Amino acid sequence: MVFLFGPPGAGKGTQADLLVGRYNFKKFSMGDLLREEVAIGSSLGKKIEPYLKKGVLAPDEIVFEIVEDFVLENLNEKILFDGFPRNLNQAIELEKLLARYNKKIDLAIELYITKEEVIKRMLGRLYCSKCGAVYNEVTNPPRVSMVCDECGNNLEKREDDNTETIKKRLEVYEEMTRPLSEYYKSLGILVTIDASGQKEDVYKRIARVLDGYIK
Repeated sequence: MVFLFGPPGAGKGTQADLLVGRYNFKKFSMGDLLREEVAIGSSLGKKIEPYLKKGVLAPDEIVFEIVEDFVLENLNEKILFDGFPRNLNQAIELEKLLARYNKKIDLAIELYITKEEVIKRMLGRLYCSKCGAVYNEVTNPPRVSMVCDECGNNLEKREDDNTETIKKRLEVYEEMTRPLSEYYKSLGILVTIDASGQKEDVYKRIARVLDGYIK
């Protein structure tokens, strides 16, 4: 099982999707699964919905219900944890959960970029409100400026992609998630990848590590 993490703007989601296609991982993305539970109106989704509406994190006891269900459904698969766990307590609890099924995180891949690069990237993010495609003026620009490659709709910037909000998100990351780097280093399973440059270059760096690990 592989854990992929890094600061906002490092390209975790983009790289996770590329890696799923190459290595046939089952991707665990907490945000996606939370929204799915709410959309299907499950009993768990009804517990989660109030937190999503308020824009706050769901309690760990609810979060780990989702984690355990996912692990059980994919016990015999290669799992890629995309941006979860978010903090040291969750990392320790995840190890306990996995141990119950004789599983563990085998490799933790940290995507590293500077704060300056994070801000530059996130200020350059673009999205299509019609089809949902996401672009970046720095790392993944559309073929025609401000026009979606997929559907031709005009692209937009998100209101919360501003310098002040981005700096606050980085502060939260440094406080909550950055300690995971030392934690997984102490377990001897941390690999740090340079996440600067184009997405294809970052993907190749990760793939070189995973090719050796999987073999």
